[in-house]
Amino acid sequence: MRHTPITAAFLACTMLAATPALAITVTNQDKGEHTLTVDKGEAQANQKLAAGASAEVECKEGCELRVAGSGYGRSVNEGDKLVITDGMIRFADEDIVTGSTKATK
Repeated sequence: MRHTPITAAFLACTMLAATPALAITVTNQDKGEHTLTVDKGEAQANQKLAAGASAEVECKEGCELRVAGSGYGRSVNEGDKLVITDGMIRFADEDIVTGSTKATK
């Protein structure tokens, strides 16, 4: 079977269309609802996140996420995964004791 440039282009476009967006994923692991603030500099928005629910947040230029009442946030970039536990937001791979993220290879 001979592949033509058109076939190759079609396959490349199909693969790109099937690739998921690199949104930021936030999962509420608490038993209660939380309000998540997405701060994009000049604009910010609040989003309710039910207990056990996950949300995808688009932050192409980077942004900060905060949980209402927690007093601090996390600066995030596309592809990051965060969790809310005990009313605090942290990276999913963050060590609770040290606050550092685990190295991924």
